[in-house]
Amino acid sequence: MELDPWRDDDFETIVADALDDLPDIIRGALRNLAVVVTDGGIKARAYGLYEGDTVARDDYPDRVLIFRDSLRRDFGHDPDLLQEQITITVRHE
Repeated sequence: MELDPWRDDDFETIVADALDDLPDIIRGALRNLAVVVTDGGIKARAYGLYEGDTVARDDYPDRVLIFRDSLRRDFGHDPDLLQEQITITVRHE
């Protein structure tokens, strides 16, 4: 079955698949990291965003935001390109 990145559930599945494709050592390090699919990327002018502290400070919970709206806006004309960019964004953040 082909995933439709314009359907919210399928978009989240693509993000989950991108996370599953990360090397084991990275996936292990991200075990306690929340990855949130949300809108707000157009306003933030971003496809994704890391929120949290640094290695030197750990006062706030870490999370990665994947911005569905800006990814769809810029890459939604081509489902394969959109899926590729979702993977790139997950790896970058």
